[in-house]
Amino acid sequence: MRLRRLLAFVSILACAAALVFAACSSPPKQSGQKKKRTVLLTEYDDARVGAEASRDVEAEIGLLDDPELDAYVNEIGNKLLRGIPRRSFHYRFSIVDQFEPNAFALPGGYIFISRGLLALANSEDELANVIGHEIVHAARRHASAQQEVEQGNPLSMPWVRAANLAAYGRDMERTADRDGQMLAAAAGYDPMGMSTFLGNLGQMERLRIGHARLPTFFDTHPGSRGRAASNAARAHEIRWKRDPALGDTHTSYLRRIEGLPLGESPEAGIFEGDLFLHPDLDFQIAFPPGWRTSNSNRAVGAVAPRGDAVVFLTADLPDGDPKTVAEGFAEKTKRESGVEVKKSQPVKIGRLDAWRMQLEGGRMVADVTFIPYRGTTWRITGFSRSDVAKRYLPQMLNTARSFRPLTEEQRKSIEITRLGLVEARAGEDLVALGSRTGNSWDPSRTAVLNGIFTNHRFEGGELVKIARVEPYSAKPSE
Repeated sequence: MRLRRLLAFVSILACAAALVFAACSSPPKQSGQKKKRTVLLTEYDDARVGAEASRDVEAEIGLLDDPELDAYVNEIGNKLLRGIPRRSFHYRFSIVDQFEPNAFALPGGYIFISRGLLALANSEDELANVIGHEIVHAARRHASAQQEVEQGNPLSMPWVRAANLAAYGRDMERTADRDGQMLAAAAGYDPMGMSTFLGNLGQMERLRIGHARLPTFFDTHPGSRGRAASNAARAHEIRWKRDPALGDTHTSYLRRIEGLPLGESPEAGIFEGDLFLHPDLDFQIAFPPGWRTSNSNRAVGAVAPRGDAVVFLTADLPDGDPKTVAEGFAEKTKRESGVEVKKSQPVKIGRLDAWRMQLEGGRMVADVTFIPYRGTTWRITGFSRSDVAKRYLPQMLNTARSFRPLTEEQRKSIEITRLGLVEARAGEDLVALGSRTGNSWDPSRTAVLNGIFTNHRFEGGELVKIARVEPYSAKPSE
């Protein structure tokens, strides 16, 4: 039984399958219990489905806690909306707390931009073009259109349907690029921003994998390089006039994003190898060595290399006597899925009084530990197929036993990386600038994040993005 079927069992154990969530330049897919699919026939369907999916996004990834930056993104989005003659939806623009560059639109006008994308962009022009692109997806109801194509001809071969869907997806991206540029230009932004951003995105991909990825027949997005070239050519043909109120869209934009968290944010917990540390909630937990780890707003956990076992931690239960909480959980689980309790006993997790249960359902076995800690009950769930349970049970128990408060040394060791701004000096290159300013990025990454070449020499006075590492100050828990 592979990961997909394991995730179905996770849904039985209180729907914690968010564990293996991974976003990739698209809205996150639902995990856990499968929901009934809504056919997007009308704009009302779009609005209803988008509202539900947006709540899932907030729960899975989380939103960036920065009211000023959030207001800034909404200001740009609302300015772009003036170019749409008929608005079918009430648009909402949000920043997700995700460090990969990503943007996506849900049906009904729910637009999400990641903090990683904000860090990669170098001007308000670029950001406006990206937001315009996503507005077009929602306004043209591309999700509904793609759903119709996805259904396709049931008699055609699967690879034919996949190729048709990919081709249609590429067409939608080109349409969103074109119309997004038009929206940006109508609002007084430079439509060339679409091209420069895509160029930087392509360079970031090259930096990440070591080479430019060649587009394939089944890609749903055109290659960044080709899109950048097409958009640059179109930008030269679009007639537009700069909004003078925008001023210097490069400098003002950089000032807006100064201090933005980069990489993993300790506020959501961080992995150091197999050890997970959460400074704000003051705990640590060690997952089995070599397992694939994942962290989301709903759960943190790990999947066995073979995909036939999972162990995860979540805090979705009320505070109270661990036996009473465990029995309530078991009763609810049995009522909803028929899972039976095979063992139930008190245990000690460090100095904490906890409760442990073993549950069985079908061919699956789960070991669940309930730990009262800092005003909530933490639940550590390990489960696997019954025929391999003996192999994994010791590792699952070790994970549960490892739960404990952080040490003072661990608290002091946790750091956060933030986006900083410095002024370049005349004749300085990226190596010299990095050495002088304590930049934690290497010259290649610094070049990509600033939209310049690695051999660039500064004239002096330019504002440059760098990465600054500083001690993390834990926020007091509520």
